[in-house]
Amino acid sequence: MEELSYEELRRIQGRERASPVLQSLPADFYKHVKKLIEKKNDSLKKDFGLAEAKEYESILKVVEDIHDKRKQKIVMKAMRSANVGEGVTLAEEETKLFDMIRSVIAEESECFRNITGCAEGVEEESIKRIKILKPLPKFVGTDMKVYGPFKEGDDIELPDKEAQLLVRKGIAEYTEVVSHEVPK
Repeated sequence: MEELSYEELRRIQGRERASPVLQSLPADFYKHVKKLIEKKNDSLKKDFGLAEAKEYESILKVVEDIHDKRKQKIVMKAMRSANVGEGVTLAEEETKLFDMIRSVIAEESECFRNITGCAEGVEEESIKRIKILKPLPKFVGTDMKVYGPFKEGDDIELPDKEAQLLVRKGIAEYTEVVSHEVPK
C-alpha cells in the first residue's frame, strides 16, 4: 500500500458506509493509519496551524468511523456464520461465547486507541498553569482530548506537553506550576 492520505481514508469510509458487507483492505492498513496520524501529529508540533489542526481532527474522526463500521460488520458476520437467530435464548456455552466476543472487542478497542495515540494503562503527567497571550481555537492535544477555545488573558491549566507547545509557539506563558499529577 502506498502512503495513506486523508482523501484515501475518505474513499475507504465512503465504501464502508455504502456497503452492508466488509470491504477489502490491505493487511497492514492500520499500520499505515498510525503512520499518517503520527506524521500529522509531528507536523502540528513543528508548525501549528488551524487548517492542519482541523485536518488532523478530521482524520481521527474518519479513522474512528471506519473502525466502528468495520467492527460492527465483523461482529455481525461472526453472528451470521454461527447461525444464531434473533430472539433466541442463549445456552450457557453460548453465553460464554458472547462474553468472550465482548472481551475480544474491548481488547481490540484498547489496541485501536494505541494506534491513534492513546497510551496503554495509566501514566502520570504534570499539569502546568499558563496564561493565554493570543486567541486560540479548539485543538486536539497529544492525549487526543480537545482543548479550548481560549481567549487572550485566560489563565488555564493544561497537561505539560500541551502547555510546552503553546509556550514554545508564543501563544502562552507559564504563570505557575500546579503541583498535582493527573492520570493521563
